[in-house]
Amino acid sequence: MKRLHRYILYNFLSVFVFSLIFMVLLFYLSDFFGHLSSFLKNSVGVYVIAKYYFYYTPFILYYLSPLIFAISSLVTLGFMSMRNEIIVMRASGINIFEIAYPLLVLSFLFGILMFFSNEYVVAKSLDRAYFIKKFEFDKNSASDIWMKKGNLFINAKSIGLKSKTAYGIKIYKVVNNDIKEVVSAKRLEMKKDGVLINDAEIVNVKNPAVKQKKKSIYLKIKVRESDFVKSPQRSDYTLKEVWNSMKKVKNRRFYASIFMSKLFYPLSTIILTLLSLVFVLKTTPRKSDFVKNVFLGAISFIIYVGIFELLVSMGKMSMIQPVLTIALFMLLWLVFSVYNLLKLGV
Repeated sequence: MKRLHRYILYNFLSVFVFSLIFMVLLFYLSDFFGHLSSFLKNSVGVYVIAKYYFYYTPFILYYLSPLIFAISSLVTLGFMSMRNEIIVMRASGINIFEIAYPLLVLSFLFGILMFFSNEYVVAKSLDRAYFIKKFEFDKNSASDIWMKKGNLFINAKSIGLKSKTAYGIKIYKVVNNDIKEVVSAKRLEMKKDGVLINDAEIVNVKNPAVKQKKKSIYLKIKVRESDFVKSPQRSDYTLKEVWNSMKKVKNRRFYASIFMSKLFYPLSTIILTLLSLVFVLKTTPRKSDFVKNVFLGAISFIIYVGIFELLVSMGKMSMIQPVLTIALFMLLWLVFSVYNLLKLGV
């Protein structure tokens, strides 16, 4: 790595870490005071609050990452531009893409990290956070709730939060959109690598007169209490499940919106980083100009994320065609960024 790139990367990481900590703490404070009345009313303990924010943090990081990355890039290179360092580099024959090369590569890697973290970490942790919020903060009754695991639909009349046991169980086994078996049981115990169903009765739907009674059934499916309550904020499907749902169900736009969000939101890191270079090139040595461009850049980034989320929501409600609209939206911002960079003489 060139010494110049090491220098830029070092400055960027300092700004990025500071911005990340500041924004996450700001998010914590906003959310904390939003729930303060529930904390006091229901005497929620410090451990439960800490547990909630531990599970909520991955979602915060995922959602804020493109904004924080773009603002950090803008502040880092903008400050260098204010000190005439960018001008000197460009006068030496180095274009803005070569200067920002480590940030562009890092934004690409960051987008990949966002994609996989959303697929395997964010969704699960958000479910747990929402479960804590629903049953610990708001003290809602954990009763008559549902969950889905593979081709099994499980209904529980109630859940013991501390014992990790669900009571009054009904399990419906679905094959090719038809219910094949119904299992009734007194309780379901959640173990480390499966579930233990006690006092079960199995009924074959095609031949309901034939019933099997078993004292216990062990299923190798991982179930947590939070699986019974899905957060409305998340897309509780993997990309593969969303793709399969798009091909089978009637409400394709809903799943198409989730698909586009999962696929394209991580790419926002790259697009917003390119957009930040436009404001860097417009920054002059004047301090007021630096502040102005950082402010305008931040507003542009927020507008981008806001419109993106709006389009995803409109797609879920079948108000727009999500695949075409979101793809064109991303392409428009990409073209806008590249056009302005070329116009400014990269």
